[in-house]
This record gives sequence, C-alpha cells and structure tokens, in this order.
Amino acid sequence: MKKITFLLLLLHAARVTTAQFSNPELERLFYAAIEKNDTLQLYSIRQQQTNVDIKNIRYNYLPRAAFNATYTRLNNDIVFPENLQTLLLGTQALLIKEKLGLDFNSALPPQVILQQVSPIQQKNIFKTTANAQVLLFSGGKVKHGVNAYLHQYNTYNYLSEKQKSKIWLDVAEVYDKLALLYASDAIIAASENILTEQTRFVDAAIKNGLATSLDRKKVELALQKMALKKLENTTGKYMLQKKLVQLTGISINEITTLRPALVPVYTIDTTVTHERPELKALDEGIKATQDKRKAELAEYIPKVVAFGQYEFREKNLSLFDPKWFAGIRLQWNIFDGFTAKNNATKASLEQKALQIQKNAATELIALAKTKYTEDYITATQKITLKKAAVQLTTDTYHFINKQYLNGLTSLTELLNAITDWEKEKFELQQATYEQRKAALQLADMNGTLLKQTQ
Repeated sequence: MKKITFLLLLLHAARVTTAQFSNPELERLFYAAIEKNDTLQLYSIRQQQTNVDIKNIRYNYLPRAAFNATYTRLNNDIVFPENLQTLLLGTQALLIKEKLGLDFNSALPPQVILQQVSPIQQKNIFKTTANAQVLLFSGGKVKHGVNAYLHQYNTYNYLSEKQKSKIWLDVAEVYDKLALLYASDAIIAASENILTEQTRFVDAAIKNGLATSLDRKKVELALQKMALKKLENTTGKYMLQKKLVQLTGISINEITTLRPALVPVYTIDTTVTHERPELKALDEGIKATQDKRKAELAEYIPKVVAFGQYEFREKNLSLFDPKWFAGIRLQWNIFDGFTAKNNATKASLEQKALQIQKNAATELIALAKTKYTEDYITATQKITLKKAAVQLTTDTYHFINKQYLNGLTSLTELLNAITDWEKEKFELQQATYEQRKAALQLADMNGTLLKQTQ
C-alpha cells in the first residue's frame, strides 16, 4: 500500500516538475556519440549489405544473356556411313540422267562430275552464339528469400536502437558523474568560504587572547583537507572529460566548458512499458529463419524458365543444328542429396535457438524491471530524506556557529558541524546521481528511454 501511495505521489510530481532526463548540452553529447559510434556504423554497413542481397535475389527474375565464341577441332569430319554415301551418289546420278534424258543403264557423260556428299559436321568448328534465359516462376524461393532479408534488415534497425540506448546510458553516466564532481566542488567552495571567515574570527580572537594558535591550525588543517579533495576532484573531472572525448569525438576544449548539474528525475512513468529492441530483434530473427526454411524447401517446387539461342555464323553449323531456337523449360529438382532438406532443418533449429534466447531475455528483463523499479523508488525516497538531513545540518551549523561566536562551544564542535553539513550536502548530490541512474535504467528496461529523452 505504501508503494502504491508513493507511486501516486511520483505521478503527481511528474505534472508539476520541470526535471527531465536530458538537457540540450547532454543531447548534443548523445548525438555526437551516435555519429562516432563504431557499432552503429557497422550495423549501417550490414544493412547496406542486406540491401544488396535483396537486390540480388530479386534480380533472379531479370533476363540472363551471354555471348559465346567457341572453337572445336574434331579428330575427323563427321560423315554419313559409306553405304549411305553410295546410295546418295547413285540417287544423284539417276537424277542427272533423268534430266539429260538418258536411260537408266546409260553411263554418265565424262564431263559430268558427281558432287561429293557433304559431311554432317566438319572437324573444324567455330561458333559465335548469343543465348538468354528468364526465370518465370521460382516456386516461391525468391519471395521467401526477399522476406528473410527484409527481416534481417529490420533486425539491424532494432539492434541499432538498442545500441543507441546503451550510448545514452554511457554518456549520461559519465555526464552525471562529472556533475557530481562539480557539485562537490561547489560544496567545498562554500565550506572554504565559511572556514575562511572562521580564520579571520580566530585571528581576531587570538589577538584578544580568546583563542590559541592550535585553533588556527585546526582551521588550516580543515582547509588543507578541502584543497586535497579539490585536487582529487580535478583529476576525476579530467578523466571523465577524456572519457566524453572518447565517446563523442568532441574536443577536450569544448568538453571543459561543460557545467553539468544533477537534477532529480520525476517524469518517469513506472507503469508504461514498450517491448525492448533486443526482443524485437529476436522476433525479426525468428521470422527470418521461418522464411529461410520456406526458401530452402522451395528447391523442391518446379521452376519455369524461358530460354533461347541465336547462332551468328552458319558456316560451321551441322546439318542438324538450328540457326536459332527458343522454348520454355520446367526444372524440377527431384533429388539433391538432401541438401535443401538439411538446410531447412538447420533453419528450423536456428529458429528454436532464437526462441529460447527470447524466452530467457524476457525473463531477465522482467526481473531487471522489478529491480530497477525498487531502486528508483528507494533512490527517490532517499533524496527526500537527504534534503531533510541537509536542512537539519544547516540549522545545526547556524546554531553552533552562534554559540561559538558567543563563546559557548568549542571550535572542534563548529568544525564537526561544518563537516556534517558538507557530508550531507554531498550525499544529497550522490543520492540524486543514484536516482537519475536508476531512472535511466528503469526507462531502458521499459523500452521508453529514447522516447523519454526526446
């Protein structure tokens, strides 16, 4: 019941707060990181390759044309059998006699020479041909192949979306860590101002005999500790700035001008969810394997092909060779050694593997949603508690400071009050950082991260 009440309070806060996931400065870093990211560039190349595959499989319906020039030498001319040649020569002689008006048994005039029977095919063969064929029906192989590649293309879309979410989380984490260090610097600067003022008071008190040099050393030690913390922050900021340079490609000079600030996130709606991109990618992969299986089994469906050929040189054609021909061919793959069947089985097994991956991912995402929801609620509550703690330590400091100025308490208690105030202020910023991180992770698990940041 407490959780339900708290969620209602969060939704109410979402209506009145201006806190957002992002700001123009952070969005600029995000888009620069997208442009630079190697993984996204790789996915883009894979999509371009998939587009080429889609074109290739669709182009199966385009005509295939070829020009061939061949030279062949036989061991001898191909001729009719000798008895058939004799019969043809005798028939030729009878036809000549009939034309000359000679009797059947008369001899041919000496000036008449019979024409020798031409060979069926001369031994030297030179041909120049053009041939073409067009696929008229693929049995569904082209259709299912195109669908499989389209699903593969969509897979890279969703993988790119997942990568963009990861980039946002990476950039936001570094940006918020940098904001945490800047907040720490601001807290230290405020503490230094207080201690500097106390140094002047202690110096005046020493002159009047109301304080000792030991009191001044205590203040100086506190200032030295703050100086050391500032130095640590400077090193930490430099490393985070270099990390942003590596993520975004923006120059270090521009990165050093950033002044990030931590703002709690109350606009997230823990009840709204969308299917995460990796689950969508797995769905597309499952659909792709289904079409891949159908494309493999289409090998056993008859294909219809139109074909034709034209011979440019008639000289070396045999008596039985046509100058041109055209026709339609039915291609039916009856047995291919189980190649298509085995490939279809592999596609089915791949589909089962992807389904198992999706089931496992769905369970992990559901578990992560529960965890990050709890983390977000706890972190938001912690901000409220820390704000109260900051107010308490602030009031305590002012009270003890008045007492110290009136000589009613020691410098040690005042320094402890300043330390407690500084500690609670920093822990408030730390709680804000943790709450933002939990909110981003929850939005990522809900599949709304990129929508929240737009």
